[in-house]
Amino acid sequence: MKFILWTPEMSVGSEVLDGHHRIIVDCLNLLHPLLDGDAGGEAEIQQVLSKLEEFILVHFSEEEQAIRKAGYPDWRAHKEQHDKMYDVVYALKSDVEHGKRPDARHLFEMINGWLVNHILGEDKKYVPYLANPTPNPTATWTRSNGREY
Repeated sequence: MKFILWTPEMSVGSEVLDGHHRIIVDCLNLLHPLLDGDAGGEAEIQQVLSKLEEFILVHFSEEEQAIRKAGYPDWRAHKEQHDKMYDVVYALKSDVEHGKRPDARHLFEMINGWLVNHILGEDKKYVPYLANPTPNPTATWTRSNGREY
């Protein structure tokens, strides 16, 4: 049984970004049984966390570029959320590397609050911009006469 099931409502309308989200879900589904009881060894947990850490860096970068290019006005705040999520994954990986086994219940709460709510909440906010890009210049300012450069 899968820990997190991918559903159509999780789609952001981008094959690439949806594919990334599915890979992240797959990593988490691999990780969960390893953390629950004695099912997995430390090496397996470290391997999955390393893959997850590496992949979310790729995903976050590509997602941030896509939403910025599409003109999503809150891309900076979205990036800040990504940075915080990366810190959580890095800390989790570091804990495991130092012999601390994460609590499965805490992991469930973190993943549910992070991945699923992030995709269903925050990522859904940029969907209209991906569907109908409205690129904005990244560095605009206004002259004294009110006209933009």
